[in-house]
Amino acid sequence: MTATLHRPVHLGAGGPGALDDRAAGAWRIFWMFVVLLGALLLLRDIAVTRDGLSIGGQALWGRDFVNVYTSGSLILQGRLDALYDVDAYRLVQQELFGDALRQHNYSYPPVTLLYTWLFALLPYPAALCVWLGGTAFLFLRAARPYLGAAGLNGWLALLAPASLINIWAGHYGFLIGALWLSAWSLLPRRPALAGVLIGLMIVKPHLAVLAPLVLLWRREWIAIAAAGATVLLLVSLSLLLFGPALWFTYVTETIGYQAAMVDDLGTFFLLMMPTVTPAMAMFGVPSGLALTVQIAVAVCAVTALLKAMPRDPAEACLATATATFLVLPYGFAYDMTVVGISGLVLFRHSLEGSSPLSRLTFAIVALAPILVLYLNLVDTPVGPLLLAFQLTMLLDRSKLRGPGLAHDRAVLPKLACARHSTPD
Repeated sequence: MTATLHRPVHLGAGGPGALDDRAAGAWRIFWMFVVLLGALLLLRDIAVTRDGLSIGGQALWGRDFVNVYTSGSLILQGRLDALYDVDAYRLVQQELFGDALRQHNYSYPPVTLLYTWLFALLPYPAALCVWLGGTAFLFLRAARPYLGAAGLNGWLALLAPASLINIWAGHYGFLIGALWLSAWSLLPRRPALAGVLIGLMIVKPHLAVLAPLVLLWRREWIAIAAAGATVLLLVSLSLLLFGPALWFTYVTETIGYQAAMVDDLGTFFLLMMPTVTPAMAMFGVPSGLALTVQIAVAVCAVTALLKAMPRDPAEACLATATATFLVLPYGFAYDMTVVGISGLVLFRHSLEGSSPLSRLTFAIVALAPILVLYLNLVDTPVGPLLLAFQLTMLLDRSKLRGPGLAHDRAVLPKLACARHSTPD
């Protein structure tokens, strides 16, 4: 079961017009499941919504965006001492939102404070719309060349399972996905700008954990220098504006507090994790052994990625993003927007001349970002297996292509970079 990435397929408005009836039917059924699973999440929240935006007194609509908004409010109020103090932070949120939510904390590095105050200038509902609308626009533009090369309508980027989860969670998935996809699209022609975009991912640094290694392996020296300079500049600016105390607390306390979630059984957070360590915790594996398994899986994923590194930057982009969630013990479904694009492209190509079993397998993999929530809920944490399968398919495609196809006109970066005729 091997799916192709680079051969263009001409579709009308996003539907698989060139497929036989069974394949076209499988495509339609897939999207019916996407809508169904997404609607169940939405209906669940609607059923417990009270007092306007409160979801059962546990969260607000937009969920994690409340942290972006709260941090911005703290800047405007001059109360940054409460940012990483969990108890003080929750008291601030009670002042802002009453009893509409609970058990939130701020988990992002101080560089995020450079922009979160902008959203606090608006009422919460308006700020949420600007956040989701603005980041969705960026992600749509970044994902369009990748989907277009597979013959898919670019708007499907916003309907992919991971995208729906990100909208539901009000999270950073669109922003991080846009930075990652754009960086790899620009890498062949504008490596300095590509590096800057990767450096900007410091707002959620763990999601770029493989970027330095992969860029080094590919000898992308300009991109590496630009990424490093961007990170240094952002950290220095945040130190100058907000002082070193926030960084000290973030590094020594907040990171550990967040990492402890990976085996915190019984929490909703764990249900949203597709990674290895939470899966081990759900299976009752002791933490020491779970760590050993996590390290072994991470080593295997990185080894496979480097050994079969795609020559095409766009294929390297998708494979590296998928490998990231096998390396990280800590990651959420709403972070998987790029992984979701990979799964969608693989599933689309699996519809051409493949068996029903193959189509079903790739459909399940493409549904993974939203499906893991339901499977984890019934103690069936198969997220790592689905990720491993997807990575294998992405890397197998690289082996089949061979070096002679590296400059094929249908290669994804050619589509993305056609607009940029002047190198950085």
